Amino acid sequence: MMNIKSKFKIFPVLLVVYISVLPFLVVYLSAASPVAGLILPVLFLAFIVFFWMTVFRTRACEVEISDNVIIIKRYFGLGKSIDYDFDSLDGFITLFESSKGNVSESIFILKNGKRVGSISSFYHINFNQLKLVFKEKLIDLGERESSFIKENAELFR
Repeated sequence: MMNIKSKFKIFPVLLVVYISVLPFLVVYLSAASPVAGLILPVLFLAFIVFFWMTVFRTRACEVEISDNVIIIKRYFGLGKSIDYDFDSLDGFITLFESSKGNVSESIFILKNGKRVGSISSFYHINFNQLKLVFKEKLIDLGERESSFIKENAELFR
């Protein structure tokens, strides 16, 4: 019986904590200041909420794989658990993204043409191990070009 669970890297977790706490600190400091306005801090807070609801929903998934089932929890594993039979999934696509000299690889799991989960070399320390299991159990639907417009459109699907 196979049972593999994704493991998050420390840097993304620390980044999430920082990004999550910072807007509240900025709003508090702005509210306590007699000269600072609240418009920019509130907009910053709204941006962070948007970020949580979109990027972390689609990218920061905790994945657990057993023999014929994959369990996906979004929002760094804080979201609701959703089970998928490997047979019910379309397969996966691979996306390479570069930022500040680094290239990260993401794999998106598809069901009925829609992304239902993902793993990423940026977020997961055991990415290569998970990727090997996906290659064994799912259909590789190929590589997709990284496009800012396409990725932003996917965030709302």
